Amino acid sequence: MGETLAAVPLVKALQEKYPQHRLMVTCMTPTGSERIKAAFGDSVDHSYMPYDTPDAVARFLNRLKPKMLIIMETELWPNTIAACQSRDIPVILANGRLSARSAKAYHRISSVVQPMLSGISAVAAQHKDDGERFTQLGLPPVCPGGNG
Repeated sequence: MGETLAAVPLVKALQEKYPQHRLMVTCMTPTGSERIKAAFGDSVDHSYMPYDTPDAVARFLNRLKPKMLIIMETELWPNTIAACQSRDIPVILANGRLSARSAKAYHRISSVVQPMLSGISAVAAQHKDDGERFTQLGLPPVCPGGNG
């Protein structure tokens, strides 16, 4: 639900800048669904995001045919990112956050995390520390000086 609230300004800005594009906003819970409907009405398409299994994600992407995927905060799903990467769909992590504890856990499973991070086109981190943790895990720095 928090991601939905955080996405409102971004979605509204995208709607204003790109009125010719229809946006799809997804969530995983009924509460998130209610928030999406309350915030956007029928100005966006809405769907539940499938579980991160290769077949479910493939069916979803094949049906939707997105031009881009914007993930909010920390919803990093390895199969979804890999499927987007194989279809040349850019993946952007907006308002990204990564706690020191999560970064440490991700570091332990770097064989899964490295390919996933290579499928992310850009990260707009919440704070400099979050950006630095993403680069320590292997995401290339985007800003001059490596500030993530």
